[in-house]
Amino acid sequence: MYPNILFLTIDSLRSDKIYGNNKTSLTPNFDRLIKNGTYCSQAISTSDATGLSIGSIITAMYPFKTGITQHSYNSEIKTFFQIFEDNKYNVYATLPDSSFFLQMSKFFTDVDHYVYDKRESWLQLSGGIGDQIIERLENKLSGPWLYYIHLMDLHAPFYVPKKFNSKKFGETEYDQMVSLIDFWIGKFLEKINFENTIIIISSDHGDYISSIKNWNEPLKVNSLLKTAKKFLPILEPIGEKIIFKYQNMKRKNKINKLKKNLSEKEIIKLIGRGQNHLYDDLVRIPLLFIGPGIPSNKIISSQVKQIDIFPTLVDHLDIILKNSFLDGISLTPFFNNEHFVETPAYIESGSRNLKTEKNPSLYGNVIGIRTSKYKYWRSRGDSKKNVTLFNLENDPQEENNISSNNPEIIISMEKIIINIKENSSINKNNFVIENNIDIEEELRKMGYM
Repeated sequence: MYPNILFLTIDSLRSDKIYGNNKTSLTPNFDRLIKNGTYCSQAISTSDATGLSIGSIITAMYPFKTGITQHSYNSEIKTFFQIFEDNKYNVYATLPDSSFFLQMSKFFTDVDHYVYDKRESWLQLSGGIGDQIIERLENKLSGPWLYYIHLMDLHAPFYVPKKFNSKKFGETEYDQMVSLIDFWIGKFLEKINFENTIIIISSDHGDYISSIKNWNEPLKVNSLLKTAKKFLPILEPIGEKIIFKYQNMKRKNKINKLKKNLSEKEIIKLIGRGQNHLYDDLVRIPLLFIGPGIPSNKIISSQVKQIDIFPTLVDHLDIILKNSFLDGISLTPFFNNEHFVETPAYIESGSRNLKTEKNPSLYGNVIGIRTSKYKYWRSRGDSKKNVTLFNLENDPQEENNISSNNPEIIISMEKIIINIKENSSINKNNFVIENNIDIEEELRKMGYM
């Protein structure tokens, strides 16, 4: 019989915050899992936005092939969850209630959708979601099972419980939240039979960590608006939109005042994801495999990709795939100490541009390629604009743009993009664009506005 599978993605978790010299969090459970499993220290996400990244994971294909983005879902594309269902797995999930995850999990065996849009009353792991996950692990899974969990606790703004709000658990609120998540992972692990369960832990994308304290703190709701909501609930969505528009205006004004004292990169971190940059802060994510047949205490330093997760899993379990047009590849040669040829990672930014509520911009501003040695990105629509190239071996902090002095490398990177895209079988007629969803509200719900 196939083993059970626990697959956990932690929104906005960066690789360097659970492994390496930049880690300040207290993470005994991550440390134990890494020691007893195989950890990929150079795993690259497809995008800096959730829909693009998770869509790539569950299909092992890039977004331009599937049409799956933050604002659209292509139901004609078969996901790996469906492949596991075809192989007699029961698929369960604990997911936020955004429209993307609702679409993705429509045919799962059973799903717990937690409310994420009411940020003032959102429970988080410590407020009930953690206990809900434990309850499902204890008695609500019929095997063989695949249980997929996506956690939003690390998505700014942060709500750090008092117990974890000290330097003991990390230098920043972000680091302290990592310690909190690690604590709950320890509770989940107590319910797992390691002899017949494969555990995969990763993220959708990374994130910037602001040097300005409390930068992502939400605007306090005016007491008058709170009172008005009690008597006229219809005013709530209007009031929330006004508040978030006001907050964005305040942020822009604060950034303008800070520009004199901060570097360009520090300003970029304040503006956030979904812009014109794809630094490793955003696309270098953790990836851990642990379970039967997976080597212990093994660190894979070669570049691997987010889209390799499910091809690796099905190969490890000897599940036959009918689709041979995947962008992801199996990492099982690492498990067996066999030769592995590293492949370039295609990367792209997510979209924050709203043309209209019914016609959102599905794709972001820049696309690029990452290898172990070089990082390249440029404008999505014009290969001559916003051209950026870093030598990651000599400049791991990505501070020196060498594009103007290396035209031959730029040409080779463009050839890689063309080669990756030439097999695209995109069919826009199959896209199910969420025209019935208020996209601006959806972005606000997920914390992008």
